[in-house]
Amino acid sequence: MVKPLATILVVLTLFVGPAAFAQAVSSPEPADPLPGQSGGTYADLVQLVAPGIVLDGDAYTGGHSLDIRHLAGWDEGVPLPEAGHLHISALPLDSRLVLLLDFGPTEYDVAEIAILALFDLADVPRLLDAANAGAQRWTGFFEPAHIPLGDDAGLLLTQSTHFNSSQGYATLTLTLARDGRFELIDMVSTLSENLCAYERTQSLDVKPAAAEPLADIMVVVTDETTPHAETCSDAAPEPGTNEIAVTYHWDAAAGRYTADSDAFDVLARENEARF
Repeated sequence: MVKPLATILVVLTLFVGPAAFAQAVSSPEPADPLPGQSGGTYADLVQLVAPGIVLDGDAYTGGHSLDIRHLAGWDEGVPLPEAGHLHISALPLDSRLVLLLDFGPTEYDVAEIAILALFDLADVPRLLDAANAGAQRWTGFFEPAHIPLGDDAGLLLTQSTHFNSSQGYATLTLTLARDGRFELIDMVSTLSENLCAYERTQSLDVKPAAAEPLADIMVVVTDETTPHAETCSDAAPEPGTNEIAVTYHWDAAAGRYTADSDAFDVLARENEARF
């Protein structure tokens, strides 16, 4: 017997000062004016990412394959639907702007197209970088979505999710924004489930720690199992809480963040066995 999954618990807690996250994510319409600009709209920025697309409100036509990489290197291009609805999430970062453009589902892929795009708005708006951040059915920013790391670099947090009647799947993507480019740090997958005999949740905490020249990034997955007071045929695991922690350090010689263990790879394999 399987109980419906009423909620999918994937909580992100960031233990940093409020000043670091002064900017909030918004959901502008394509026709809305750009922040800090005397002219131009979000639709103009969409055209820089997807040239030739035709927007009518949030509906679009003229979709085609875009020469945009996936953050994880999964594909060589982005096959946009010929028509669909566009959802824009915007995160201002001083004179720069990060957009997450959700073009909706594609015919041949479970994951929706969610393009992370970085723009410079200091003068004439310029597209600096764009990459597909979609990993599962729905993709969005976390709040807060940006953690300053020092030396004009920042951590962007997005999450992709999908679920069925008893299981909730989530992939947290940690993206480094530095020197006008996006670079994948890691993707952390979690699995929560609610069965007749028990509920098991995997929640996420992310926080920076002081380090030079860029802050360390500490990520903790808390795996908690709680039994239900019901008589069921399901075999319930032992109740309790377990923490899986990984810290990412900046490797100056390699020019990238590296993990101090493979604990999240092990967790992903264990979760896959529960699908």
